[in-house]
Amino acid sequence: MYENFDKINGSHPWRDVSPHGYIDYPVCYRKGGRVIYFNFNLAREMGLIPRDHPKRITKKLEQVILKTFSLQILNEYDWANRRSFPKDGYEDRLYMATRYLQTQHASKQGETSGDGRSIWNGYLKTRSRTFDISSCGTGNTILSPGAQESPDPIPTGSTEYGYASGLAEIDEMMGGAVMSEIFYREGYPTERCLTVIEYPDRTAIGVRTAPNLIRPAHLFRYLKSGQLDELIGSFDCFIDRQVENRVYDVPNSGKTRYRKALEYITRTHAKLAAVMEEEYIFNWLAWDGDNMLASGALLDYGSIRQFSAKHNRYRYEDVDRYSTTLTEQRVWARKIIQTFIQLTDFVITAEKKNLETFKDDPMLDLFDECFERERHSRMLWKIGFTPAQSQRLLRYHSSKVEGFRKVLNYFEDVKTSSGLEEVPDGINHPPVFLVRHILKFLPLFLVNHFSTDEWPVMDEEDFCKIMAGSYVEEDDLVLTDYRRRKALEFQAQYAALIRAAGKNPAKVLQRVAERSGVINYEYRKTGDGLTWIVNEAVRATKKMDVNELQSAIERFIQSQVLVPGKWRPIRESELHGRTMKSRLLQRMQENLEMYSETI
Repeated sequence: MYENFDKINGSHPWRDVSPHGYIDYPVCYRKGGRVIYFNFNLAREMGLIPRDHPKRITKKLEQVILKTFSLQILNEYDWANRRSFPKDGYEDRLYMATRYLQTQHASKQGETSGDGRSIWNGYLKTRSRTFDISSCGTGNTILSPGAQESPDPIPTGSTEYGYASGLAEIDEMMGGAVMSEIFYREGYPTERCLTVIEYPDRTAIGVRTAPNLIRPAHLFRYLKSGQLDELIGSFDCFIDRQVENRVYDVPNSGKTRYRKALEYITRTHAKLAAVMEEEYIFNWLAWDGDNMLASGALLDYGSIRQFSAKHNRYRYEDVDRYSTTLTEQRVWARKIIQTFIQLTDFVITAEKKNLETFKDDPMLDLFDECFERERHSRMLWKIGFTPAQSQRLLRYHSSKVEGFRKVLNYFEDVKTSSGLEEVPDGINHPPVFLVRHILKFLPLFLVNHFSTDEWPVMDEEDFCKIMAGSYVEEDDLVLTDYRRRKALEFQAQYAALIRAAGKNPAKVLQRVAERSGVINYEYRKTGDGLTWIVNEAVRATKKMDVNELQSAIERFIQSQVLVPGKWRPIRESELHGRTMKSRLLQRMQENLEMYSETI
């Protein structure tokens, strides 16, 4: 039943095309683990379990998961200090820690940076797709930032140097598992978590997978160092996987192959950047292309969070530097594409030109075009229009879409009078308005007051108060003449979109109200809220049966997939039962409501 788990044994095509792109580590079995999360839907897609396998973690299934993934590397410290190694059946296996660029490292060539606490378990082929698989929390590698600071090898678990323990916290792995699965079901391009293994010391191993786990940073490493043969081999490996998975349709060789691949990459990166900005998803993008997948997907949920509003002044503080902001992500995604243009030119011409040579390349115009179109499309989705209505508006009424965008930007960008403030993990200047609130309540108001004679208009003061954050002061809500005009302009531009979307405005409004109520559900996962929700789940691991816990987590995920037709809100009856699951769901819901407006 579980024979495909045996195929996950450390082998991977990257070994053949990038001989200097990884460090091999032997492993040993890590005892004491137990499976507290398993993604049954993903496991079925990967062919790891039969289609009719019940959603239960049985003893046999847990044993095979632990045998495959409960691993710890034997690192440089172990080699120097151990006199003997366990005979546990893993003696003939090696697992890659891959090299790639990282801004945290003093070296900008990628020789000493990469997977600092992860290994690549391998890959798995199904009839339709191939999946890469890697594990986080498997031990400290020589590629971690801390390992480079220390004059001597560091044992796994050491906290003497930052980013050097090699272990992962249970709440981080569970948070990534829950958030990535919600994002996937909402249609965002992302990695996914297959399983989380918990250990008695409250550390964990999280197993991530995607059809292609290569990052831009894997490829940029060879570009920065000028290693053409290795660059071509690694770029071909990435492209071949995309072709194999029916993502790309490019020739097997020649200049057209790389130019068409570059166009795909440009489009996907532009769309991801637009989704992140419009859906308020924070992800620390930088020049190295480390915190995302080269396919244009989200990666590494340790630094990803979703805000309730446009917190575009928030910066995460990491030791001696601050992160990019929500709106700066577009700049860095564009810079990553500029680097891909440089890379592609190097592959085609065998001549490495300066990056600034490509600052006016037409492919960057394509990036800007795709970004704006996707951003407008996501805005129309957020309003509540169907995909067909959005296409119609973008094609025939672009000026109306642009008009609404401008007035929406005004309300999104208004910040509190308190100014920049410190938060537990950085700095932030909160927005006054949560525009999702008005996008939910305005269509309801219009439906209730609709008249064929005169379009209803909400009072300007009521309009602003509906979407004001609960944390704002009176000074933030002073209704100036300018703000009054903007409140009326917002409603006029909104009405123009409704009228342009269909022949019967009343029907369009009714449908928009229904859809917007789901899409803009006020009790949604924020970074703070998800942290506390995961903490509740982690505490419950000591008290609940693992399958009851699994059921509660799955139910929470379903309640946060805010897509019309897919959303399954948690019912009152589910919150007030006597089971541990009901109690956990109730605590999760309470945390959602408490932190619905925070970062």
